[in-house]
Amino acid sequence: MKILDLTDIDKSDIKYQIINYPDGQRDIVITSWVITNGNDWGKHINTQSVQIKSRLNNAEDLLMIICATKALRNLKVKEIHLYVPYIMGLRSDRLFQEGGNRYVKDIIAPLLNAQNFESVTCIDPHSDVAENCINKLEKISNLELVEFALSQISSSNGKLFNYTSSDVILVSPDAGASKKIYKLAEQIGYKGDVITCSKDRDENGKLTKIKVPGLGGDQYGKDLIIIDDICDGGATFINIVKALKSQGVLTENTTSKIYLIVTHGIFSKGFGELQQYFDAIYTTNSYKQLNPDTQDFVKQLNVY
Repeated sequence: MKILDLTDIDKSDIKYQIINYPDGQRDIVITSWVITNGNDWGKHINTQSVQIKSRLNNAEDLLMIICATKALRNLKVKEIHLYVPYIMGLRSDRLFQEGGNRYVKDIIAPLLNAQNFESVTCIDPHSDVAENCINKLEKISNLELVEFALSQISSSNGKLFNYTSSDVILVSPDAGASKKIYKLAEQIGYKGDVITCSKDRDENGKLTKIKVPGLGGDQYGKDLIIIDDICDGGATFINIVKALKSQGVLTENTTSKIYLIVTHGIFSKGFGELQQYFDAIYTTNSYKQLNPDTQDFVKQLNVY
């Protein structure tokens, strides 16, 4: 299977050009892996199967995916797969307010489904709604990221975690995330506790309060690892740490370290405040490639 990589043309098996027109139109013209059978209308790609790799962060990304798909169809490619680790809009999986949209169901899914992909692959989608709306969706779990993070944490601490003796505590931001965490715990052999927090939101979906259950005395002093699918500005995770501090679980004298593992790092508010609450963050480059100067604090696993 050949790769058409919209994230990096140098890594693409199938070469292409992006054409920008004066009126704002953008289009893709495929320039390699094309065989001409004597006339322009007989062009086709010398493969029956292509995977499009792309980010899907915004409407422009979606437009380029559609353009690439149509160009491949015009060149008689029969099977087209789509690899988009992060899909925009998956957090909008319900109607938050009257007069709005169920974004993934009403906007994203219909546009992707219209392309008739052989498969659509993403990593750690926000909820099961995506699978119910997007045809032939294939989900990759965040297991590789978690294993990467735990290996990095172990190295930085100079010790290997012993999950049987519960050196750490896993923290779930809400009940929805806890389902994934319990499955992860089984996969990595974690034997300790999972703390499940709860979130209150207003009618617009804005976070209003984080509730953290009380911890037993045997849990004090252990490192805490929060695991979730997306970090946008980071308010949810900061408020979890604040709640733990208000309960006296984390004090100035504690030796506990706090780590954040998030599959998709948007980091719309930067890292200034996050650095006040976390020892390190682990994420993928599904949404963006971070600048090298963040690497002391944020470690990225490449998924492209």
